[in-house]
Amino acid sequence: MPTANLIDLNDVVHHASGQPILSVARLCLPPGHHGLLLGPSGSGKTTLLHALAGLLVPHQGRLSLLGHDLRAIGDAGRDRLRADHVGIVFQQLHLIHAVSIADNLRLARRLAGKAPDEKGLKELLIRVGLADRMSALPADLSQGERQRVAVARALVNQPALLLADEPTSALDDANCDGVIDLLLEQAALSGATLLVATHDRRLMSRLPVLLELVKPMERAA
Repeated sequence: MPTANLIDLNDVVHHASGQPILSVARLCLPPGHHGLLLGPSGSGKTTLLHALAGLLVPHQGRLSLLGHDLRAIGDAGRDRLRADHVGIVFQQLHLIHAVSIADNLRLARRLAGKAPDEKGLKELLIRVGLADRMSALPADLSQGERQRVAVARALVNQPALLLADEPTSALDDANCDGVIDLLLEQAALSGATLLVATHDRRLMSRLPVLLELVKPMERAA
C-alpha cells in the first residue's frame, strides 16, 4: 500500500542466540529527510541497517520500505527492492580487489539486473573525484579513495535510500567532515535519502538524530 514515508517501522525486535540485539518501537522517515541512527557498539545499528535493506527479516514487528511490507514480499521481493532502491556503504567497504574500480561499479549494476551505463558510470566517478583512477585496482588506492569508490558503487543504481554504516569510524575531524560532505553531496545529486548508522557523536552537528539506540539488555535493566 502506498505511503508518504520512505521508511515505516513499528515495534521491531531481532534476536541472536536467544538474546535481543535490536529493539526499536518506532521509526518513520519521509523521502529527502537525512539523519542519524546513533548508538554505541552492540546497540543494533548494523542489524537495523541490514533490516532496512532487506538483508534480514526481524523476528517481530513491521517494517516497510517505499510502502512495501518487507516481511510480506518474501526473499525475491526484498532482493528486487534492494537492487532497485537501496545503496549501502558497508563499514568494511567490501570492494572486489581483483578488478578495477570501474568494474566494481559495473558489477554492482550487473548484479542488480541493470543494463550497462558507461556514461553514467564515468559521470559518477567524476563526481567523487576518481575519473583518472577508473582502471586502478582497490589496492592501489588510499583508504579515502576506496571509501569514495564504495560511495559511488552504492549510488550506481540510483537508489532512493543510501545507507552508510559507521563511515567515520577512526577518522580525525578533518577526514570525518570530508566523508560526511561527500555523502551529503552525492545523496543530494542522486536524489537519495541518506541514513547514517554511527556511534560518532561528532556527526550530530551535521545531521539530525532520527533514532538513538541503546543495547537492548541495558534498556531491560
